[in-house]
Amino acid sequence: MDTSVSHPRARSLNVFLLGLAFAVSLTGQTPPGIVNLSPADNIQAAVTAAPEGTTFVLQAGVYRMLSVVPKNNDIFTGTGSVILNGSQILSFKLDPAGSGLWVANATASTFVHGTCQSAYPLCGYSQDLFVDNVLQTPTSSSIGLAPKSWYFDRGNNAVYVSSNPAGHVVELSMTTNAFSGSATGVQVNHLIVEKYACPAQNGAIGANKSGTGWIVDHVESRWNHGAGIELGSGSQISNSFIHHNGQLGIALGGTNSVASNNEISWNNYSGFDAGWEAGGGKFLLTTNLAVQSNYVHDNKGPGLWTDTDNVGTLYENNTVINNLNEGIKHEVSFNAIIRNNTVKGNGNISTVWLWNAQIELQASSNVEVYGNTVEVPAGGGNGIALINESRGAGTLGTYVAANNNVHNNTITYLGIGGCSGIVDSTTGNTAVGNRFDYDHYIVQNGGTVHWNWFTGMDWKGLLAVGQETHGSCCN
Repeated sequence: MDTSVSHPRARSLNVFLLGLAFAVSLTGQTPPGIVNLSPADNIQAAVTAAPEGTTFVLQAGVYRMLSVVPKNNDIFTGTGSVILNGSQILSFKLDPAGSGLWVANATASTFVHGTCQSAYPLCGYSQDLFVDNVLQTPTSSSIGLAPKSWYFDRGNNAVYVSSNPAGHVVELSMTTNAFSGSATGVQVNHLIVEKYACPAQNGAIGANKSGTGWIVDHVESRWNHGAGIELGSGSQISNSFIHHNGQLGIALGGTNSVASNNEISWNNYSGFDAGWEAGGGKFLLTTNLAVQSNYVHDNKGPGLWTDTDNVGTLYENNTVINNLNEGIKHEVSFNAIIRNNTVKGNGNISTVWLWNAQIELQASSNVEVYGNTVEVPAGGGNGIALINESRGAGTLGTYVAANNNVHNNTITYLGIGGCSGIVDSTTGNTAVGNRFDYDHYIVQNGGTVHWNWFTGMDWKGLLAVGQETHGSCCN
């Protein structure tokens, strides 16, 4: 597996931009193939008029409700503070019907998608309301409308708030995507993308992974209802800050995609069910995916999650902390390496079985887990867990927790609970060839049953079943 995170096209882009700046300073003119744009310009018209492979330089400012379908190999780069904002500014008046509320006309989307937590029944609607950049809470009725809440009468295209918004900026997410389409080789860098009404499982950048070979670099993607960035095969997300998105931070699919040096945090504000899909990063049907040197924290769901027929995954040098559910999860997938990550404080909720582990292999095989620093919080969660279930079969055969090698990790338990090992809900003996060895365990606050090898056990019990022959415990 190629573990390199550098990308020759990304490096060449930086060199190109430096050369562009030098050429402009010498000649005072924009070289051929470069189009300078401002917020007042029709960006899509400029893209349509230009040939493939044009570089579009966006000058500083706010580009409101911008949606672009690029051509192959187009480059979009920002200079200064460039904000692509997918919302519309609303104008309110006191409700003439006498409700005492303030009302604005706005076009409603009635498309609903996703499974919501019970406390967030409206998560599937993709439009969000912001007052002075503060997210408001949607409600299902205008009756008793509280401060910082809002009601969308979609049948009548009317937005209601409880207090006079005069002197405040009220924005409603309207535009679905900043960049979308099936073009290949698109590059997006040095931009802020915010407040897009992308549905769940759909990115403000990249839409639903329809384009391939995209590079997104030095981008901040925030306050978008679905995913911040969602790209297809051969794509790269690097050096970016993806935070406070409604469902998911990033998603990648296909072959040879890379996520490196990003901060991915505080995603799933809309309250999607994490078991359905929500959290930091979700990767589906990938081959040779590399997820390296990312800081993934405080997401309401798993931190990093490969789900369904991922083969040849590399998770390396990531810091994954304080996510609601698992830290790193490899589910119904195959060959992977999970090494040299720091995974702490995840799944800090009441936990049964071996769910909500810091590192979890769920019905997955031929995975090597080593060199990781793992810390199980006192309030819940588990250490390194293998879970075997009857999940059917995929591209490389049956989904099964088999032939996994866990070694040379340091695992600390901060409380009396939490386990590492394997559990199995099947009636057969398919979970074979799994090995834990050379791991070091630190037990700080008591408890003896910190292991499970098909049943709960203490350290002596684990040694008795032939595991951790060269491991150490329990200082």
